[in-house]
Amino acid sequence: MGIRLVGKEDYEQVFYLDAYCFPWLNDVRDRAKDFVLKHIPEDAILGYYDDSGMLNAMLFILPFSIYIYGSPVGMGGIASVSSMPEGRHGGKVTQLLRRSIEIMRERKEFVSMLGPFSYEFYRRYGWELGFERLNYTIPVEHFSNFTRKTGYVKPYREGDVEILDKIYSEYARKHNGCTVRDKTLWTDFVLEDPYGRDYPKYTYIWFDDGNNARGYIIYSIKNNRMTIQEMRYLDQAAKEGLFWFIFVHQSQIKEVYWSTAPDERLYLDIPNPRVKMEISPSMMFRVIDVKHALLSRGYDGDVNARFSISISDPNAEWNNKGFLIEIEDGHIDIGETDSPESSCSIQTFSQIFTGYITPEEACMHRKLTGDPKTIREMGMVFKKSSTFNNNPF
Repeated sequence: MGIRLVGKEDYEQVFYLDAYCFPWLNDVRDRAKDFVLKHIPEDAILGYYDDSGMLNAMLFILPFSIYIYGSPVGMGGIASVSSMPEGRHGGKVTQLLRRSIEIMRERKEFVSMLGPFSYEFYRRYGWELGFERLNYTIPVEHFSNFTRKTGYVKPYREGDVEILDKIYSEYARKHNGCTVRDKTLWTDFVLEDPYGRDYPKYTYIWFDDGNNARGYIIYSIKNNRMTIQEMRYLDQAAKEGLFWFIFVHQSQIKEVYWSTAPDERLYLDIPNPRVKMEISPSMMFRVIDVKHALLSRGYDGDVNARFSISISDPNAEWNNKGFLIEIEDGHIDIGETDSPESSCSIQTFSQIFTGYITPEEACMHRKLTGDPKTIREMGMVFKKSSTFNNNPF
């Protein structure tokens, strides 16, 4: 009985528990097994075993790196949180989540993300809403202004990953939470669906007249709809070139659907802005280790600030204290203090850390308390960001 990392000898129990709690996996059972064997590290599954030695609950801790203000920070992605029905409401998942926080800290994964079944549930353990998505549904005729071909497009070919990654990385460094991608992430998760559920994905790269790659689009077509998985462009010319490419599909599709970052204001470019736009809450975020997360992220060279803050974090005692933070010319020094000038929960600090909300917004919503000078100093460090992550797990 108890919590331990799951060995390969128990993977059949992992497959059974996963498929029981996520029934859609039964439709891709063989692919799901292949997925675990190929992509899940051997030390990534944390399990709770009952008295008979059977796996009764589990979660995955998946290693990633994400950009925070332009710098890569180690991130633990929590996934496949599951429990057999006979063991639910007994505190097993609670114990797994608390142990996962300790493990992520040990592995220098100083922040964490997860896709929740319930925001209320995961808030108990320090995670908080950190992302939202803007979902567009646009009739294809709304792209009719983009009939003049600019630059040219060519289909993705094996070996073009570096071209895509260069464009993506420039975008990702400006959006806190975007994953640092290696070749496997690109080929097995972005360009293809590892479970083989979707219609085929197509990828095209846009080049300007000087043969410079400046944008790309990844999409599928089904039931008269183009669904864009990802579209990135480095300038307006690339954007308009990709809009032209979308419009040439007018004989195949009636509408375009794109779920993207909230700062993608497409309605400013199309002639009729009266299109369907929906904002939906997305993934949750947590700072696992306040001190080391602050030391890991990037700072502008002209930032000079000094403030102190008390963090309430009952699930991680190393965070549950007052911190004195000094930044001079982009270099940070962190100490401790018994007389902090501001205070908030780890949930609120996690939102502030990524720029999902500013200190001023947190104060306005009564999630952060502190004197006005301290709030202003914090605002110099934690600036508003369009947080985004397009690598679900």
